[in-house]
Order: sequence, then structure tokens, then C-alpha cells
Amino acid sequence: MSIAIYRLWLTASIITLTVPYLYAQKATNPIIYADVPDISIVRVGNSYYMSSTTMHMSPGVPIMKSDDLVTWKTVGYAYDTLANIDPANLANGKNMYGEGSWASSIRLTNAKNKKNGRYILLLLCE
Repeated sequence: MSIAIYRLWLTASIITLTVPYLYAQKATNPIIYADVPDISIVRVGNSYYMSSTTMHMSPGVPIMKSDDLVTWKTVGYAYDTLANIDPANLANGKNMYGEGSWASSIRLTNAKNKKNGRYILLLLCE
């Protein structure tokens, strides 16, 4: 009797460990064909939201969404323009290269009601 139970346990274990890998989406690098540094990710229900650093670029701090951590779609930006000044507009021979927003951090508040919760996006600007 114990051999039958062992065989049943072994079969169930193999199936449990193997099946998720057979149906999982295969990821290949790079996941995103873009410069996406300093990422911050938050999970909301079955979806994931990610923000990234854009430094001196506008629109700034892209917000992306994924349901599988492999396929990402840009759903918006934290801001349209960081500042309406000559360096930000690349006017009069000035630039902001190496300055701007850095290392954003996205978080969800009001976790009791995730569909109507507020998102907080913190970022450091130089």
C-alpha cells in the first residue's frame, strides 16, 4: 500500500512542478526594447504597474502596465514637461543632460479598494 501512495505522491509532485512551466509565457531579453532604468513596480490585482527614470526627457516618468511581467504597454506619463525653461527646451544652446527626474517610486494607497485606490509617485528632480 505504501508503494502505491508513494507513486501517487511522486506523480502528483511531478505534474505540479512541470505543468506551470509548460504553460508559462517565455520571456527573452531584452523584455523592453528601450532604455528603462531605475524601475519601480507595484502589483494591483492581476496587473503590474511600472515607472522608470527619464532624466531630462519629456514627457517624463513613463507609467507602464503588464499582466504577465513580460508584455508592457505605456499607459501614461507622470508629467508632460518638467519645466518650461531654456535647458529643458534645448533652446539658446542650453541643455539639461544628466539632470531632471531620477529613480521614481510608485506605490498604491487605499489598499482596501484597489480599483479606486490612489497611486503615489515619488521622484527626485535635480
